[in-house]
Amino acid sequence: MATAGMRVGGATVTALLLMMMTAPSAFAAQAADPPAELFDGAEVSARPGERLTLRSPSYLPGWIGDRVVSKVFVRPGTLRMRDPAVTAEAVVACDTPPGVYQVGRTRPEPDGGPDDDAAPWVTVKVVDIDDAERAACPAKVAAYPPEQVEEQWPASASWPQSPWDVRTFRPGEKVTPTEVVRGYDEALTSRGFTGRPVMRGTKAVVTATATIRCDAEPGLYEVRWVGADEVWARYRVAPVDGATRASCQDGRAGSSTWLIGGAAAALGAVGAGVHVLARRRRGLVR
Repeated sequence: MATAGMRVGGATVTALLLMMMTAPSAFAAQAADPPAELFDGAEVSARPGERLTLRSPSYLPGWIGDRVVSKVFVRPGTLRMRDPAVTAEAVVACDTPPGVYQVGRTRPEPDGGPDDDAAPWVTVKVVDIDDAERAACPAKVAAYPPEQVEEQWPASASWPQSPWDVRTFRPGEKVTPTEVVRGYDEALTSRGFTGRPVMRGTKAVVTATATIRCDAEPGLYEVRWVGADEVWARYRVAPVDGATRASCQDGRAGSSTWLIGGAAAALGAVGAGVHVLARRRRGLVR
């Protein structure tokens, strides 16, 4: 019986050890879960110096681009699409006293009004911290990485949904920029396009077909309406291997070959003329 009891005790100890070993990973998984979506009037708790991620329901796309403001934030946040939710990041100032503070939404600058006129959204309950944590707070805030401004939209959504709706395309790929209301018979320009596609369509939706240049280097590219300075869209060109780039077709190969061939022929004709002229001059000298 004693042996059996020892066996049971050993099994129990082993189970407890396994639980202790797996606990950190379980807690890590729990910490990795995204914060809950915040509806009007919700309250979130925060510490001075903490960077909050505020999530709005994904069925409110009209909020995208709005500023999220509060007198306790170091600077306003911006609501961006992070499929499947819309989120904003903001840091609570280190000198914020304990209390409950209003968070509001307002239109992007310069269209948005003063922060005091922002529409109420949620509240932040700032807790008290000790002197040591408050002294370390500025260094904590300075160490935060820059906010990621690129948005993640569903692949099924037309592109672009916003100026930071960055999709990834391959050299030679045909893409379909889409716009609502504005842009009929207007052209787009981008250094990664083979030309300037013109927007066409019916009713309120216009589209164009643009081709990514085969010689476009990997990286981030901007799209503008011809004659406008404002960036309308952005996209990323994916890196490809040499074989893929060599087989790439973007519709410019024929004209490029013709130009190269024509230039070579012209240079050949010039060379032949110089050669004949040189022979004639040598004949005169003799």
